[in-house]
Amino acid sequence: MNVNATFFAELIAFCIFIFITYRYLWPSFSSLLDARQEEIAGGLEAASQSQRKLEEANEESKKLVEDAKAEASNLINLAGTRGDQIVDEAKNQAVEEQKKIKASAEADIEQNITKAKEGLKQEVAALVISGAEKILNKEVDEQSNKEIVDALIKEL
Repeated sequence: MNVNATFFAELIAFCIFIFITYRYLWPSFSSLLDARQEEIAGGLEAASQSQRKLEEANEESKKLVEDAKAEASNLINLAGTRGDQIVDEAKNQAVEEQKKIKASAEADIEQNITKAKEGLKQEVAALVISGAEKILNKEVDEQSNKEIVDALIKEL
């Protein structure tokens, strides 16, 4: 291995680059990443709440079915054959209500997940452009580089 002045000059330049990056660029990236992490945590919490609502809706629909069955059994004792029809109607109503509540909760969960993904894609694009501007020390033309950024977002 041939060590000469060029090696030491490159080593010093690299150390200066690392120092500048750590001192000036890293804090801004760190704050952006922390803010995005909080936003994602909020989206995940909203999805978790939606999941809990779905579970509560399922429990409520089961309770409605049980109540309908109990009511129907009381009516069977009183009405005979008419009771079978009432049981079927009550069961069908409870099942339909369960489906509606479940579909609403699932749509809400899907919407929250999609919103979180889109926000993440936009944030990554902004971070890439911001990083490129700071590294190159000049403004990057967003229109000319939009296709590259979109390709990176699709890969993520």
